[in-house]
Amino acid sequence: MSTSQTSIPLTALRSSVRVDDRYTLTALDAAADTPLIGLADGDRPVLLPAESGHVLVAAGAGGGTTSVLRSLAAQALTLGAHVDVIDPGGTAQSWASGLPGVTCLSRIAAIHDHLLLTVAALQDGCADWTGGWPGRRVLLVENTSSITHGLRQYWTHTRPETQLEEAPGVEALAVLLATGSSFGVQVLAGNPRGDIPGLHYVPTHQVFTTRLIACGGPALWKRVAPEIWAPPSSSLVPGRMHLIDDGRTTAVQGLYLSDDEARAFARGFPTPRRTA
Repeated sequence: MSTSQTSIPLTALRSSVRVDDRYTLTALDAAADTPLIGLADGDRPVLLPAESGHVLVAAGAGGGTTSVLRSLAAQALTLGAHVDVIDPGGTAQSWASGLPGVTCLSRIAAIHDHLLLTVAALQDGCADWTGGWPGRRVLLVENTSSITHGLRQYWTHTRPETQLEEAPGVEALAVLLATGSSFGVQVLAGNPRGDIPGLHYVPTHQVFTTRLIACGGPALWKRVAPEIWAPPSSSLVPGRMHLIDDGRTTAVQGLYLSDDEARAFARGFPTPRRTA
């Protein structure tokens, strides 16, 4: 993945990256078989490689977390992945409801059971994945902090006599973050705090090979990207983020898809990558 030094001025980037703009279509066409995260300076495409591990989007309110997760998940669907949308309440990622290849989970009880079943399938050797996007299982987790809180509350209320130190649902999510990528399970996680549920002893950069930060202060940068000694300034432009890669940061304007555009993209009609 192409990176640049933090000296790149933010004004060199587009103020928005929309799927119907010619420079975006060119980038999507060049990407072909991997999701486009967005555009860096000079309209350079920033891509998510097929061999990429988990993705963390750490941003405050209005920072673009939902938008980035939506665009990556829609592209993953077009490339042959199955997407599990874990979205409490089912409102943030409602675009995915009813789409082929998507499992939508909005109730904590259902999320708890699904996470445990997913881990059990991996442990039983049921993962059918040989690399690349076809057959990959992508877990879009809208907000890992709220999911973790909900899973713990659910377990407390439903299993009050348990002696377990951690809720099984949280443990299952931790297992998927720690080992899932080896079995074709990729987590696209949003988290305004940037911490890791159930894996507080593991550095964030060891779990998430792709990290994006927006609207974050020094404390967030220290948790998510401790290797960056001088974090760049945040931008007020919606969708403007910093990609952390190999000790460097790249300012990126994330690809924005509306709910309708994401549904059309996921269905391949029209196919943006083939639009002239």
